[in-house]
Amino acid sequence: MALFSRTSSPAQQFAQRFNPLRDTVYDEGAMFSGSAMSADLAALRPLAEGLGAESPELAELLWLQFVVYSKRQMDDEGLPLGLRALAIRAALGQLTPTDRYQQHYAIGESALQSEEYDTAIEHLRQSAQWAEQDGAVLSPEQKLGIREEIGYALHEAGRFAEALAHNQQLLSDAQSAFGSDKDVRLSGLINNLAQNAYELGDHAQARQYLAQRLALGQALHDDGIVLDTLFQQGVLAHEGGDSALARSLFQQRVAIAHASGDDDLLAETEATLAELTEREQSR
Repeated sequence: MALFSRTSSPAQQFAQRFNPLRDTVYDEGAMFSGSAMSADLAALRPLAEGLGAESPELAELLWLQFVVYSKRQMDDEGLPLGLRALAIRAALGQLTPTDRYQQHYAIGESALQSEEYDTAIEHLRQSAQWAEQDGAVLSPEQKLGIREEIGYALHEAGRFAEALAHNQQLLSDAQSAFGSDKDVRLSGLINNLAQNAYELGDHAQARQYLAQRLALGQALHDDGIVLDTLFQQGVLAHEGGDSALARSLFQQRVAIAHASGDDDLLAETEATLAELTEREQSR
């Protein structure tokens, strides 16, 4: 029989309670209640804070709370916790290049969901920078994907000139990386460029990018790209007062849908043509 009992330290007590929760959250096969998990993690805050405002334990807890809130699509609640956790971890020097690009990316994604676009831009840019460091293993396509999200965030932030310049460079880099200017993965980026130019009031440039996207869709025999681009071109023509061109573009959509044999698609294209006709008549 022991004469003395050994009391666990606060750090050990934290680990005993925290580790099972962490393991559950990161177990892809585990099922748990998000609200109950958030409550369990919140109950650990006093213990973690007692270990120090800049302690590794507090950083771990805050990050896991952020992860759970993200899973619950409660980014407004989780984002401040993730930002604080990342700041503590960076100050402690605990992060590898892989950790940094992953965690900055997670913060950037959460900020996008919260429509905190300037925060998203900052952290997605840092993610892209760390993704270029030794030890951060990402494919060229994944790196380009991060940069495409930066362009999206710039656009949503209303920073259209920055978005245009960013996406122009990205398009050039993507064409080099893919080894072709006829790769389906370029479609969304070219569309983004058209949107950037449109918001800047440069409709001529927007039309050029849409024409480039249409040519891409036609070269790939991709009806989805072609139909969407024709629609955007038609709207732009309508807004510019060119009714004949708008009608021609919408009629092309109907013809493609008819040839496809897809009744739902045909109904959709005919409905948009009818709506265009109605709008033109009401002018």
